Amino acid sequence: MARLKFSLATLFAVVVIFPLSAAHAKDQQMLALANASGCFICHKIAPDAASDELPLAPSYQEIALRYRGDKDAFSRLLDRVLHGTVYQDQVWEGEIGMRFMPPNVNVSREDASSLVHWILKLDIDPQMAKRLMHHDRMLTLSTVSGCTICHRMDPVNVSRVIPLAPSFREVAAHYQDRPGNKDRLLESILQGTQGNQKIWQNVNMLYMPPNVALKREDGVKLIEWILSLDTKGVPRQMEPPAGMGSSRQ
Repeated sequence: MARLKFSLATLFAVVVIFPLSAAHAKDQQMLALANASGCFICHKIAPDAASDELPLAPSYQEIALRYRGDKDAFSRLLDRVLHGTVYQDQVWEGEIGMRFMPPNVNVSREDASSLVHWILKLDIDPQMAKRLMHHDRMLTLSTVSGCTICHRMDPVNVSRVIPLAPSFREVAAHYQDRPGNKDRLLESILQGTQGNQKIWQNVNMLYMPPNVALKREDGVKLIEWILSLDTKGVPRQMEPPAGMGSSRQ
């Protein structure tokens, strides 16, 4: 499993979007770790009752149900996570599509232990997990696409600091209910905003450069995610003065 590093800003953004109890905070921490470790390439949180196809691997809830009460479950599952099951009994034979689990050479023993402990005690809302995993994927996409070089998740609230560009939540607050918002934002992301009327007066950049390396379909995904962000308490950007031209920014 390839493991990604998560910044404190990423974890803070997750906490802001999903208000937490202590138990939910632990669930989200483990979901982020499982997602970063590549576990969801094969596993799901809960079985898909609507599908007639064999899943690649058992869901976490099925694993928890099968091994709950087994005093040796932790050590057995930890060994399977770290070393795979190619030379072990295939206890899910006929129930899943994979013949064996490959070894996870890039996950630490400490992280694997945390995941196994969590899975064995699992009681989680699959819809919350789905939202968290999507949010995490979009954060990763925005990072690898270079968006977070200029944009933050949340507005800067320090008066002496001028951000490079509006935060994602400010963009969401400004565009959420505007007609044609997705098309305008996609054009801005792909082609840039040079030559257009500057509407973000509180940022340092005069215009947004074109993102020539971003795929159009990825731009669409990012826009839908940004527009879905919680904007409670985020002020809406004022329109530029009338007669000063249109803006895609």
